Amino acid sequence: MRERPADGIVPVAGAAGTPLWRDARDRRVRELAWCTLAPPLMQRLPVPGAGLAPNGIRLARLPAHALAAWQGWLAQADPAQLPPTIDELAAMPTADRPGGARAERSLRLGRHAERLLRFALERMQGIELVAANLPVRRQGPRGVQTLGELDFVWRDLERGELVHWEMAAKFYLLADSGRVAVTDPSAPFDAASALQAFVGPNLVDRLGDKLRHVMERQLPLSGSAEALALLGAPVSRSEIYLLGWLFYRDGVMPPDTAALGLAPDHLHGWWSTLDDWACRHAGDGGTGTTRWHRLPRARWLSPALVPEVETESWDALLGALTTRFAEPQHELSWRRESPVMVCEMEPAGSGWWRERSRGFVVPPGWEARARLRAGERAVSAHRTAESQIPQSLNDACPRQSSPASCAPARYSDAAE
Repeated sequence: MRERPADGIVPVAGAAGTPLWRDARDRRVRELAWCTLAPPLMQRLPVPGAGLAPNGIRLARLPAHALAAWQGWLAQADPAQLPPTIDELAAMPTADRPGGARAERSLRLGRHAERLLRFALERMQGIELVAANLPVRRQGPRGVQTLGELDFVWRDLERGELVHWEMAAKFYLLADSGRVAVTDPSAPFDAASALQAFVGPNLVDRLGDKLRHVMERQLPLSGSAEALALLGAPVSRSEIYLLGWLFYRDGVMPPDTAALGLAPDHLHGWWSTLDDWACRHAGDGGTGTTRWHRLPRARWLSPALVPEVETESWDALLGALTTRFAEPQHELSWRRESPVMVCEMEPAGSGWWRERSRGFVVPPGWEARARLRAGERAVSAHRTAESQIPQSLNDACPRQSSPASCAPARYSDAAE
């Protein structure tokens, strides 16, 4: 069943100066706009042991000629004709979900982001989508070996270039700001190692590991002989399409983000312990201009816009989080160990509330575990001699929960 769009909010979708990914009335529009129009995480990629790559190298950007037309199309689009949200997919029987492949029916957040980008690439002017989620395989002595999967291959019809994209939609918390500080401006700064300090909420994934895996393993795959045989033509360039949110302790962003390669306008929020969050917002309850919303993982992509019934007061949220982080049952230990995404909400008119800020409230002990995880040594992306995937980039191609419940679905950062 389609969720009801927000009626009567201010401003309307497409109004001057209001990005669609933040203020569109319908969540289908917001999520699709977020995947195609929101600011990227990075402006430069780190090269392990060598600082930052030159500006723009291997960072995906939509062609300007396609982007302008797409933004106009999306502002006028009928939400009913856009991809359903994860909540809407979850309400359908599996057999009734649109799409034939298993990945296209998946309820995982990363797969949902890929579905949205595929929908856009199929409709953008000047772009021809050649392949999506294309498995690359090799016949070996022990049978067929899957080398990996190309997320997207598309052709720029204006330039005549064949482009390979690997997409990632990620959410990381800076666990140790000391690890990203530039202490000696005259000395080389290892941005790749510093980015290990950004960890996933469940401490499985790290930003540095993700970038290393994409650059060492995934991007070079399109330069393999097997990929060339599948595509029938060499790829002109191979790039990472990286979106997401970064979260900083109590909302304080370190001064040296440019040295890390982060985009100056990257989307960011805060993270706090329960006690610190409670102290910071203790006076919000009586203002009438601030309420709170617990954001389920299925809705993490775009900013929240919800009716008042889906919001709650500061004291109600504090009580729910306190109970959650004291969960006594062993089989539900994940509830007391996992951070919770919450949104600070402001009035949007006609009984609707819009996200003002977002962040994670983390349970007791999480910060110490996160610091340990941030300090662990990086592990290079796994390669085998048998696969013979290009060994460096230079060898590659030339070119449901409700406000009454805090509990999100169990998840692994690495799965996204």
